[in-house]
Amino acid sequence: MITQLLSSCTQNKFSGYVKDFDSNRPIKDVSVSINKITTKTDSIGYFSVEATSNTTYVLQLEREGYASKKVIRKPDSGEKDTDQKTKKDTIYMFKNESDFINNNNR
Repeated sequence: MITQLLSSCTQNKFSGYVKDFDSNRPIKDVSVSINKITTKTDSIGYFSVEATSNTTYVLQLEREGYASKKVIRKPDSGEKDTDQKTKKDTIYMFKNESDFINNNNR
């Protein structure tokens, strides 16, 4: 599944939160790979990676029990609306047994 990423990207830092789609709860220990640099989410689902350029990023999110997710993100153009930016800082993952995943794989 390829999706447009909903997270924040500045010139030197790429960050966001990963949450369970069904429960809206944070997911910890998600492996987040960004252009071959890997980190993990913390107990509140937060991740942050230092970025070296202002180019398009490819993120791969993986965690046991969840469907892998590949996301493509272009650098922000300087959003000013904090409410909108907060909403865009979250990436949702689906559990493997999710009805959404099962219905889309038929």
